[in-house]
Amino acid sequence: MTLLFYTPIESVVKQRLRTPFDSNHQKKLIVHCCYHKVGTAWFIRVLRAIARHYGLQFQRCIQSDLKRDTDIFMEYMSRIEVGKLPNYVGSHMIRDPRDMIISAYFYHLWTKEDWAHIPRQNLNNLTYQQHLNSLNQEEGLLAEMQGTSYEVITEMAGWNYHDPNFFEFKYEDIMRDEQAVFYQIFQHYQFNEDAINTCLNIAEKFSFNNKTKRRKGTVDAKSHLRSGRTGEWQELFNKDHKQKFKELFGDILIRLGYETNNDW
Repeated sequence: MTLLFYTPIESVVKQRLRTPFDSNHQKKLIVHCCYHKVGTAWFIRVLRAIARHYGLQFQRCIQSDLKRDTDIFMEYMSRIEVGKLPNYVGSHMIRDPRDMIISAYFYHLWTKEDWAHIPRQNLNNLTYQQHLNSLNQEEGLLAEMQGTSYEVITEMAGWNYHDPNFFEFKYEDIMRDEQAVFYQIFQHYQFNEDAINTCLNIAEKFSFNNKTKRRKGTVDAKSHLRSGRTGEWQELFNKDHKQKFKELFGDILIRLGYETNNDW
């Protein structure tokens, strides 16, 4: 039996020959945009694995750090200037802002991210995490709504939802049917049918159930993938939370397609 050994360079070439794109595909930068607590860790794993499989360059960064040889670019706060991008095709994921607040609140109670542990003068020299932990849950959700989540939701409200180069989808839809939405995403990226099926298998490895070994809705308080539930705001928001949300964000839920009026 003859054994074949490949040098690192030969291995990359071999991967590159296994292209995911249609035969008539013109090179385009793949861009995925999302937000804090909107599937960021999930999509990093999926897109990085796809890039590795096909010998593509994956980069998660701010746009100013984007390298010329990058094939798949993820901007996890959706802060991009499309006019400064090369020819591109992309996807953009949003989430019900009310659930974003809840997810962010519980995550920020324990996260080890550096920014959450810096004392702030406007919080009496407490860190953001210490501040949240000093409050009860009702007060903490209000603080989170006016804290980091305010900035994130404001960013989401300012996105251009009419760019045909971006496939727009909701976190709620992909949680409901991961394979169907990922199929649409990969199709929008102009992957060929074989690559779509391969990438669906890759995505399945990183599904909520496979990564956590929990059913959606089962809570792990100190996991980045806390519960996978949608609509949790209906249980945790009281009238004060609803009133403050409407004061801060106006009709954003109507504009994003989560409500038909402001009487929720």
